[in-house]
Amino acid sequence: MNFLQDVRKRLPSAQKLPSYDDLSKSAEKMTPRLAFFRRRIRLRENSRISIPLGLVLLFPCLIVILIILLFVRHPTEAGRILMPAGAPPSIRKISEKHDKVFVTGCQDPALETNQPRANAAFVVLARNKELEGVLQSLKSVERHFNRWFHYPYVFLNDGDFNSTFKDEVRKHVSSNVEFGKIDSSMWGFPDWVDHNVAKEGIRKQGDAAIMYGGMESYHHMCRFYSGFFYKHELLQKYDWYWRVEPEIKYFCDITYDPFIHMERNNKVYGFTIAVKELKETVPNIFRYASP
Repeated sequence: MNFLQDVRKRLPSAQKLPSYDDLSKSAEKMTPRLAFFRRRIRLRENSRISIPLGLVLLFPCLIVILIILLFVRHPTEAGRILMPAGAPPSIRKISEKHDKVFVTGCQDPALETNQPRANAAFVVLARNKELEGVLQSLKSVERHFNRWFHYPYVFLNDGDFNSTFKDEVRKHVSSNVEFGKIDSSMWGFPDWVDHNVAKEGIRKQGDAAIMYGGMESYHHMCRFYSGFFYKHELLQKYDWYWRVEPEIKYFCDITYDPFIHMERNNKVYGFTIAVKELKETVPNIFRYASP
């Protein structure tokens, strides 16, 4: 036993952990600068609630940092600061590598409308149940473009338009309107196609979660716009067509006539956005079409 006690005395003792009182005393010995921020202040004279001074000073600093983040420098224009959200955007220069831009900025519609019109019309493919979406599109087109140029509309349907649809459409346009029906030869599966095989292909696209791929009517619409719409009796008299879909919106005024500018520049097709096509939608197109 004496031997064990002697060994214990010779072994170094474990360092004693600091107590709460020790930590409090060490905090009081902080540098005067840090201790200054630990001072607590009352928001009101008789208030029981006090807040550390450091927290009070931190709040305006966060506000300043947030304001700086809202004003960021443009990556391509040195020294220029973008306006905060909600301000009108500046006109961004569009690349003219392949084609020159028709018009930059807004023009005077009065000068544009003094010129002759193109032989053109709006083409709308819709059904009676889509009336609300059609009216939304018409309001946008009329507000941002056609209130100055007054191009006619041609509405097409694989069924018959009812009187309610026709009356409401006429109330929202500033030009002539015609309503027509698509012949069965232009809508649906052609006679030389195996309907069961075609429908199975549509089901496969639906199972693959391809957007609109499982809708048979969507495939008929694509076929109609790809090769038949300009052959319709109501459209044969026009040279130019502007396709309008239900539930679309234009966000700025179109103060020039795109038909006239396309005609002058020998253009035949225009679009607002180009997206990549999914190969699953046209798996065998290159068997029948040359690249």
